Amino acid sequence: MTLETEFNPSARPTTATFHLKGTAGYRQAAQLRRELFEAIDATGDKNLVVELDEVSRIDTAAMAVLVEGLVATHSRGPTMFLVCPNESVRRVFELAGLEDALLRCYSCWGDLDRAMSA
Repeated sequence: MTLETEFNPSARPTTATFHLKGTAGYRQAAQLRRELFEAIDATGDKNLVVELDEVSRIDTAAMAVLVEGLVATHSRGPTMFLVCPNESVRRVFELAGLEDALLRCYSCWGDLDRAMSA
């Protein structure tokens, strides 16, 4: 059970990406936090999009790290968004009562693009 991350600081002119793949559980939470906050610090004034489509499993420890990232970027910028959560990821957010976090969660890149241009 591993978690792979890939940070692309120049994915788009105003957006960096942080792609997650694999299991995001309590054993991977420290790694996730370290790598996510390194990515947040490296984005400069760009938005950061965390791609969740290849997360096979997430638990509340890893989810708490994502929420911590959302809160940190909300208060200091740049903005962090979550995209492409599969059903199991979305369900963990809902079961944990974190529907507010899902407000910054988009089902696909197209949805995010529309929201950012509105």
